[in-house]
Amino acid sequence: MSSALIDQDCVLVDVEAASSTELLSRLADDLAERGYVADTFRDALLAREEKFPTGLPTNVLKVAIPHTDPEHVHRSFISVARLARPVAFHEMGNNAATVDVEIVFLLAIADGKSQLGTLQALIGMFSDEPTMRRLRDAADAAALYAVVEDRIGGLDAGPAS
Repeated sequence: MSSALIDQDCVLVDVEAASSTELLSRLADDLAERGYVADTFRDALLAREEKFPTGLPTNVLKVAIPHTDPEHVHRSFISVARLARPVAFHEMGNNAATVDVEIVFLLAIADGKSQLGTLQALIGMFSDEPTMRRLRDAADAAALYAVVEDRIGGLDAGPAS
C-alpha cells in the first residue's frame, strides 16, 4: 500500500452541503464506508471541530482543515472537497467569527507525530496565492488532485496503524 497522503478518489469537486456539520458528516460517513476511518471518526471529528474550529480566512480561497485524533483513523490520508457554494465554518482561534469556506482539507492522520508536519505543509500551501488560484480554477477533480499532488504529494503518511 502506498504511504502517500493524497488519493485521487478522495478529491471531490462541486460538493453540496447546507452546513459544515452536514458536509463533515457526509465526508466522514463516506470514508468510514470505504474503511479509511473507524465508525467513531464522524462523532470525534464533529466534536473536535465544535471545540477547536478550523476555518481559515486565507487569501484567494477560504479553507477549513478539520481533523481529529489518530485512534479514529485506519489509514492516513487527506480528503479534499471543493464546494459548489461556500459553507460557514467557525474561524480557527476565534470561535465567535465564521469563515465562508470554499475548500476543505479533511485530515485523517493515523500517526500523531506526522500531523504537525502535515498541517505545516498545508499552511504553507494556503499562503501560496498562485497555488490557491490553481486550486480555485481547477476544472475537475483530476485537475484539483494534480495541483494538490504537485504541491504536497511528497508528504508521507507515516507508519500504518
